[in-house]
Amino acid sequence: MDFQLIGRLIVDKLHDRTTYVLAAIVGTLINGYGQLLVPWFRSGNNPFTTFSAEFEARPFLTLFSIFLAFAFPFCVGIYSAVAARYKNRRVESIADFPERKPDPVFRVRRDGQVVEVGANTQAFFTNFQIDRAQQLLGDEVWAKITSDEDTGGRLVVYFEAEGENYLVAHAPTRNNEINIYMTRLSGLQIDVPQSA
Repeated sequence: MDFQLIGRLIVDKLHDRTTYVLAAIVGTLINGYGQLLVPWFRSGNNPFTTFSAEFEARPFLTLFSIFLAFAFPFCVGIYSAVAARYKNRRVESIADFPERKPDPVFRVRRDGQVVEVGANTQAFFTNFQIDRAQQLLGDEVWAKITSDEDTGGRLVVYFEAEGENYLVAHAPTRNNEINIYMTRLSGLQIDVPQSA
């Protein structure tokens, strides 16, 4: 268990205004029901008079019960938000990977039509007017990717419009699309045979 991450998630939730708004709304409803409505239903007397009498007789206990009505939704809200984010931390990390990676990462159909891109990749595609995988990868590399055969080595493409070599990895998705991951080779100490 990553206690440092849990601490960071708790701090994030404590800085979220909705944490306090939710606690205030739910706490007010609990207090209104428990301190006013229930005594009124049970006795039929003025609930404010009953509350005043309760407060005079046991002030500490009354204040503590009011505090608990606000503390309960506050703690439950923090726990549920942190538990959900901690459980899904890997998914969150993977989900924003295409947004953070500077090199092209995208999903395409089997015909090469681009269906999903991150912000950096979209800017790259817009700059070079790319809307199909073949425009970036070339027909030969695209044929190898769609053949569903193990290429036996790394795929490298030279993107002439940019004058850069890219290492290309790919993975099929469950809905018969293909994820394409590209890494710019300039400045990297990698010995990769050219395939296209």
